[in-house]
Parts: sequence; C-alpha cells; structure tokens
Amino acid sequence: MSRRRRNTSGRVRQPKGKGQADMGNLQGISPKAMQKALGQIDTNEIDNVTEVIVRTTEEEIVLKNPEVTIMNMGQEIWNIVPQSVSKRPLGSSEPASEPIQVDVKDSDVDLIVSTAGVSREEAIKAIQASSGDIAKAIMSLK
Repeated sequence: MSRRRRNTSGRVRQPKGKGQADMGNLQGISPKAMQKALGQIDTNEIDNVTEVIVRTTEEEIVLKNPEVTIMNMGQEIWNIVPQSVSKRPLGSSEPASEPIQVDVKDSDVDLIVSTAGVSREEAIKAIQASSGDIAKAIMSLK
C-alpha cells in the first residue's frame, strides 16, 4: 500500500525517503552553510581539449575547442562548453560539416552592441562564434 498523503490543498505529497533532501526549498539555507556546501564540491578543468565527439545512432556531433569542467559531488558532472558545434554522418572520416546555425535575436545583438561597443555585424559574428552564448560573445569582444 502506498504511503501517499494529501495535504490541505488537495495535492498529493510523496513522503521523503531516507537521504532525500527538499531541494526545492533553498531559501532556508544560511549563507555560511551554502559556502560550506560549495566548498565540498571538487572541481577540475581539463586543459587543451581540441574536440569532444558525441555519437548517436545516426550521426556524430563534434564540439570544437570546448572548455571542459568536471564537478564531483558524489557523482561526476561533466560541463562541456564548445566554441563551435558541427555534425557529420556516423562513421565518417570526413571533416565536420558546417557549424550549426545559431538563431540570432535582435535583442541579443542590441545588448552586445551596447555592452561591448561594437558594430551589429561584429556582435552577430560573436554570437555565432560562441554558439549563442551571449556572455561568452561579450567576453570575446572585450
């Protein structure tokens, strides 16, 4: 028999199992406790990475010149931020096809133009080169 309980709002609540934390309520954590928790995260960067290849059943996705960070919080979490992304057929030895087109929004271009003080064309090139990462695009122009 299930141990679900109804609260007064009528929503079903799952009882918390052993070791489960209420991750939705981070407001109750003190800054000191948060600093301690962040200090326990083991973070490593891998330098000089030229590409990361993700193989699916149909194609290979090539992530060029990525920043690779590994965080260990009891489980390894890999963060990969590429400078460009391209696709090629599975098993192909040919170089990666043209980079994926990034949907460039006028609001993003305006933000980069005003923040970095560059032309619209330079802002658009920076957005495309950063695969749509606006912060990275701004940083590349400064």
